[in-house]
Amino acid sequence: MDNKPYLVIARKYRPQNFDEVMGQNPIATTLKNAISLNRIGHAYLFTGPRGVGKTSMARIFAKALNCRSGPTVNPCGKCQACIEIEGARSLDVLEIDGASNRGIDEIRTLRENVKFAPAAGKFKIYIIDEVHQITPDGFNALLKTLEEPPAHVKFIFATTAAYKVPATILSRCQRFDFRRIPTPLIADTLKEICKKEKIKIDDEAVFEIAKAADGSLRDSQSILDQIAAMSEDTVTKKDVIQSLGVLEEEALFQLMEALAKKDAATALRVADDVLKEGKDPVLFLEKFLEHVRNLLFLHASEKLIDLVDADESYKKNLERQKKDFTKDELFYFFSVIMHTLQTLKRFEKKRVPLEIALIKLAQKAPMRELSEILETLKTPEKKNLTADPAISDSEEKKTVSLDAVWPVLLRTIKSEKISIASYLAEGEPLGLAGRIAKISFPEKHNFHRETLERTENKKLIERHLSGLLEQDVIVEFQTVPDKLETAPAKLDSQTEETLRSAIHIFGGRVVGN
Repeated sequence: MDNKPYLVIARKYRPQNFDEVMGQNPIATTLKNAISLNRIGHAYLFTGPRGVGKTSMARIFAKALNCRSGPTVNPCGKCQACIEIEGARSLDVLEIDGASNRGIDEIRTLRENVKFAPAAGKFKIYIIDEVHQITPDGFNALLKTLEEPPAHVKFIFATTAAYKVPATILSRCQRFDFRRIPTPLIADTLKEICKKEKIKIDDEAVFEIAKAADGSLRDSQSILDQIAAMSEDTVTKKDVIQSLGVLEEEALFQLMEALAKKDAATALRVADDVLKEGKDPVLFLEKFLEHVRNLLFLHASEKLIDLVDADESYKKNLERQKKDFTKDELFYFFSVIMHTLQTLKRFEKKRVPLEIALIKLAQKAPMRELSEILETLKTPEKKNLTADPAISDSEEKKTVSLDAVWPVLLRTIKSEKISIASYLAEGEPLGLAGRIAKISFPEKHNFHRETLERTENKKLIERHLSGLLEQDVIVEFQTVPDKLETAPAKLDSQTEETLRSAIHIFGGRVVGN
């Protein structure tokens, strides 16, 4: 048995030169050109998602500067300087964790040390990881050194949150934005590693690992390390899914098929099966949301299929399922899922909001395009819904028409100015008196009425309403007394929380008796 310590894949296959850093060619080229042209700056900021090569690039750049034959675009990796930098034990290249060395005292110590010349190399290089976690006082202490650093000092800052770094620091650095690594490139890299490590795994399983890494090569390598110990036989896609706890694509298609048929029972069964396997409800909804997003992409253009991060089998099933839903239905799905995800953050029993959302999606009436609704409203037999002998024929049609177009009015205004639609929704259409459309508001919503009476807001409402009724309309707002409400029975805290969540998910509001 080999007693040599096991080196994890992420460390064993860490890039050693610029060309080995995956997916960051523009940055590697720029840094190599800076070295070749002797235009090396004193401070660099590497920003981007985790595991995409920021710290590896910083180490390679440090080796390129301090290599025995450096500065060079091809550090040898064999001299003492290169070996010590790679082993994180170089006296001239100091790797500092910004999270644990974030205060003013630590930065003052750094400022004092930069004055000293490098021990052996050409430069003293400070690599500060997660630099955004340094305190404001710490940044202020660092600022003076960044403005006038000694010629032998170079700073390389790495962060996943550049927006948290003060502008005064950013303006003194050359910034490089590292991109997420494409899933196919990660998959190809993992396949090469599997060959070298003699890991038996099929291509679909590799792709699933690459996709789960979400653009992070390091994460994919860590997952591969975990998966490699699963079985002596070939690792399959199903093995990866079970190990990672991700949602099977088959379940997503089954769920959407049930919702297309308005079959709430089957949709709930699918969800129950998924949750029994230990899947997290939040992960369930996030994957569901991604599936809806993919369907919307195909509705926008079939050419967008290349932006769907999945294998060919999934893409073919997606194209087939697209015809089962309209764009409006998918937008509605997206809205409900987003609301439910927000609810889950503050709801202890996360399964309940998820199930309520599925019932809501399954029982939703078919959604029609706005043009179709307007065409229906233009038809006289649709407008003339009641026959009150006290109202003349023409008055009756106008009154009913105002009530009928009210939901459409709110939708059209919402698409242009959501705040006005929200205020208007608190009102109640009373009817038409000639060209005057009367809308009432209870006294408690006087602020809403006053806001809507502003000239620009009132004109917006009149313009849309006139178009819907096919005549020029003037809007008149009225105030009516608040309805008397009986004191509600006291609810226990659990019931009250459930009721609030249900109202939030269904987009409802409490109204008077």
